[in-house]
Amino acid sequence: MQRQVWMRMIKIHLLLNSLLAMILGVAVIVMALWTGRDARFTAVRSITVENNNYTTIHSAVLYTALALSAFLVVAGVLCASGLIRESERLLAAGFIILALLFCVAVQLGYWMFTRVGEVEGAVMDVYDFLYHDFLRNQSDSAGQHLTAFHTAFSCCGKHSSSPLTGPVESITCLAGLRATGQGCLLAVSASLQKHMDWCWALLLLMMATVVSGMILTSFLFFSIRLGVSRERQGKYTLAGR
Repeated sequence: MQRQVWMRMIKIHLLLNSLLAMILGVAVIVMALWTGRDARFTAVRSITVENNNYTTIHSAVLYTALALSAFLVVAGVLCASGLIRESERLLAAGFIILALLFCVAVQLGYWMFTRVGEVEGAVMDVYDFLYHDFLRNQSDSAGQHLTAFHTAFSCCGKHSSSPLTGPVESITCLAGLRATGQGCLLAVSASLQKHMDWCWALLLLMMATVVSGMILTSFLFFSIRLGVSRERQGKYTLAGR
């Protein structure tokens, strides 16, 4: 009896874990779409300059998030289906996908920890190019992009100073932004850090869900294979005539 109670608890836990994996898949795709539609990132991505590495980074992150979302949903569906049907094949397939997700999550965590400065550097490279181009040529295109950049990030100029009355700031910054004196270097760093905090929260929750799912799935797989997961009350025999 006690063994059957533990098996029920494990099945309930795995079912909740599968639902959480599917919810995380939806959350990842929502996060990716929100990043793609955010005014700050849209302003940087729409700037067509030479060697704009941010566009490449943005596309790579977006496609990775889409793949993660799809695999999380598939893993959740496979684990839940394997649990309900008590199918070894479905549980094994779910375990394999969870293992792949764990490897990808570890690699993503390493990339986020070691190369987060590349994203900030790519954004600031685009801003530096526009800043110096407008300072030299006073081109309308650079001026429009700078105005959009300053408005999206609520900043003005490279560094914080008060008041900001340089030639670039006086033309491409709104009066309210010039009065605050917040430099774009600090504004970009703060925006990316806030975004990365949300990404870290999703990644850590995903890793915990994946590891828990791998343990529960493997345990239930071997329980089914050994025939200890079925809830039976004694032995059933056919009465002879």
